Parts: sequence; C-alpha cells; structure tokens
Amino acid sequence: MKKIVILTGALFLGVAFMAYLYFSKLGTDNDAKDLALQSATNNAALVFSFQNDKGFYDIIEGQQLIQQVLGKDKMSLLKQLKASIIDDNLINRYLKDQQVYISVLPDSNKSLNFLITLQIQSDSDIKKFYEQLKLKKVITENSKALYTVKINDSLPVYLGIHNQVLTVSTSLKLINDANVRLTENPFTEYIKENNHQIKNVLANIYINFNQAPLLLKNIVAGNLNGEIALFNQQNSFAVLNYNFSKEKILFSGSTELKDQHNYLKLFENTAAQNTSIQNILPDNTANYALYAYDDYSKWLKKLNNWQEQTKILSKTSAVIKRIKNDYRTDLDLIFTTYTKNQFILFQLSTSEKLGAISLSDGEKTKQLLLDVSADYSEDIKLFKSADILYSYFGEPFKKFARPYYAIVDNNLIVANNASTVQSFLNDYKNNRLLIQTPQYLDAVNQISTTSNVSYYINTKNSADIFRHNVQLNFYKHLRADSGLKSFDTFCYQMSADKNKFITNLLLNKYLQPEIPDSLSNR
Repeated sequence: MKKIVILTGALFLGVAFMAYLYFSKLGTDNDAKDLALQSATNNAALVFSFQNDKGFYDIIEGQQLIQQVLGKDKMSLLKQLKASIIDDNLINRYLKDQQVYISVLPDSNKSLNFLITLQIQSDSDIKKFYEQLKLKKVITENSKALYTVKINDSLPVYLGIHNQVLTVSTSLKLINDANVRLTENPFTEYIKENNHQIKNVLANIYINFNQAPLLLKNIVAGNLNGEIALFNQQNSFAVLNYNFSKEKILFSGSTELKDQHNYLKLFENTAAQNTSIQNILPDNTANYALYAYDDYSKWLKKLNNWQEQTKILSKTSAVIKRIKNDYRTDLDLIFTTYTKNQFILFQLSTSEKLGAISLSDGEKTKQLLLDVSADYSEDIKLFKSADILYSYFGEPFKKFARPYYAIVDNNLIVANNASTVQSFLNDYKNNRLLIQTPQYLDAVNQISTTSNVSYYINTKNSADIFRHNVQLNFYKHLRADSGLKSFDTFCYQMSADKNKFITNLLLNKYLQPEIPDSLSNR
C-alpha cells in the first residue's frame, strides 16, 4: 500500500511539473508576442492596427478618404516605407502576416507623430534579419539595433530593433520611448482582451482616452477647458473596426468606461432611444452632445447616486431646498413629472453655447416655473436661483449656472445671454434648421437611429471655432482641400449594451447628387 501511495504521489508530481513547464513556456511565448503591442501602446491615445499582408495594402490604396485624413506628408511617408521595407521580399519574409501597429503620439514642437511597430516572426533568425537590413542600400546602420532609412534628403526615418520588435518613426525620441515597455498597462490589457473577438476585420483602431490630454495639448491652443475638459478625467477605452467604403470613413465597435465616477456611467444599462431633440437645432450649429435615457425618474435616482459618490449631493440638495423655502416651489415634482427622455448641449458657429431639455408639457412647465423666474421679455425668462439645471441634469449644465430660458414646442432652451436665446427663437420660427441641410441628413442616415450619447461636429460651421482653438499646423490641415476640408461631419455615437456602449465613429463627406444632362439643359 505504501508503494502505491509513493508511486501515485510521484506520478502526480511529474504531471504537475510537466504542466508547469508547458504553461510557463506558453506564458513566455505569449509575453514575446505582446512585446510589439507593449511598445505600441506606451503613451499612445490612438493605435491603428492591421495585418501585414498584400490584400490589406491593395484595398487601402484605393481608399482616398483615409489618405486625406492622414495628409500628403504622412501618406507619402507611409507609401515610401512600404516600398523600402514591405515590398522587399527578403526583408518582408521576417514580418509577413504580423500585426502592424501605427501609434499616434505627441512629439516635440507641438506636433504629433507616428510610431510604427511590428513583431519580427518568432521563428526567424534575428541575425539574418540584421544582415538583410545591412545589405539594403537605402538603410544605414547608425549603431547597434538602430538604423536610418533613406526616404528623401530632408527627412530621416529611424528604424529600431529591440527584443524581436521593429519600430519605425521620423522621431528618434519615439523610437527610444518604445523600448521602455510597461509590464502593467491597462491599454495593452484592454486590447488583448478584445482582440479575440475580432475576426476577418480589415483594420482596427484602439482609443485610450486616458492619454487624450497629452495628445490634445499638442493640438489645442491653450488649456483643456470647456467641452474638452472631460478628457482630463476620462478613464475609458474603445475598440473600433474599420468598415471599408469609398464614400465615408466608418468605424464600429464598443466603448468601455473604467471609472465608476464617469458621468457617462449614468447611461449604461439603459435601452437606446429614438431621439428628436436634435431636430430643433439651428442650421449654423457647430457641434452638439446629445444624451438620452428611458425614464427620467429612474435616471434621476442614478444621478443622485452619482452626485453622492462625487460629493456634490449636499450642494445640489441645498439648492433645491432653498428654492422650496424661498419660492414655495417643489422643483422635484415639476422635473420628475414633465421631463422627457433626452437633453442636448450645442454650440453655434458664432461660438455661442446653448442647452435644451425635452418636456412632455411645455405650457404646464412654463406656468409652474413662473415663481422661480424673472421676466426678461414675453418669451424669455431668467432663473432667479443658480444651479437649478445642474442639480437636475448634472455636469453638462454646470456652465449654465443662472441662464436665460424659453420654452417652445415642449423644449426648454437655455443660454447665458438673452440675445442667444432670441437668436435661437428667430431661427426656429423661420425654420432655419440643421435637419433641413442635406449634409446633416446624409450623415445621420449612415448611423443608427437610436443612441444614448452622441457627439457631433459640423466641420464647416466649426471653422472659426477651430481657428481660435487649434494650433496653426493642425488648423491648416483641417481647412486644406487635400486634407479634411471636404469632410462635413464627424460623429461619435454610443448606444448602451449592458456595461459597454456599442459605438459608431463616422467621418462623412456629402456627395452632391449628379444631375442628368437631360435635366440640367432644360
């Protein structure tokens, strides 16, 4: 019996040891495969990913829209790198079918730059790869594991090799930074978690909102405030798949919020809604942020929990209590009874900012708010107390502390200036609306009719806003015919799917329908 116990124990230990060797080797192999991803995600806010195969390059060369987004200089660089490295069969055999990562990173002199990262095939002899590089006439060895690729006389392109990873950039700083790989990087882990779900996809884009401030500081002139201040504390990630089209640039996938205190968490686990409040916007709307939920009373409870977590509930409760004492008005009863399922913040081409809240009965709400309002004109009122809308709708209305407002066709319209509200009323009454423009209609027809959160930018109406808020070199690209000028719409649309948001990212160009010669000659 004792021998049997000893033999059984030895067999068990032997199996355990073999299992340990197998899984530790598997773990090492997986770590090696992740080296390129670790380099690509270090400090990156955007990572574009695709497989290094001929089919991808054939398709993407016919996508003129992508080339416009990147710009002439960046596109020329990528084409010349492809010709120097990928089209060379002796070099490309070490990189064939590997995942290519193009990271967009902040560089010196208020600029952005590319870092291209590839994993050298694990079964390849790295010494032979070095030898092939040395034989190339357009590649010069600077030092061990660092080369210069001769693209043209004025632009040096650096090529680094570190632990089976090839990195390429016009910035030596980015090459050196890529060698510092973080063993714990939430962005890397997020990409690894989502990669197994992606099958037969041409290309992906990964977004790390945590790194957005570093990126935006090189784009935005001044501090990150106003509408983009939220990027200072946006602990979120997105994975989006590229949908090939010659008419538009469309990515679809999901956005995940990691921070439990994120305001957008209030819209999780809520059915996506058909929205209509955007239909009241003037035709000179530059941008908007739209929010929708299924039931205001339920959503208000979530807002109150969020306010408690972020330690502002005592402030907002004091506002509501003070109004009840001073004006004998129960705002809880008014808003829970007459608020519908959507609200919107928008900015005009003139830089004026407004907000709107959908109501079930505008006339009744107007009557009930009289005691907490002062008259400015027959149509426009002014809240007597501050932070009413902030207390009932949260962060988006923080900028409207004590706004002027009007109620028209079951919508509460607010702005910090009476003239802004009057301007809106004039446009609305004269039917000068964004929904009437063919560019807007064309864009919204490309994406879902339901959502919980939508961000929209009209590039033409935003031209002056960009000019005052964006660094000159980026503004030139935005307004260049060969750049982004011909794109009229940007939209980032999110629809709740349990603890994630199904996401569409659209960059659209409206194409004027051609009129047949037989009709145009009449």
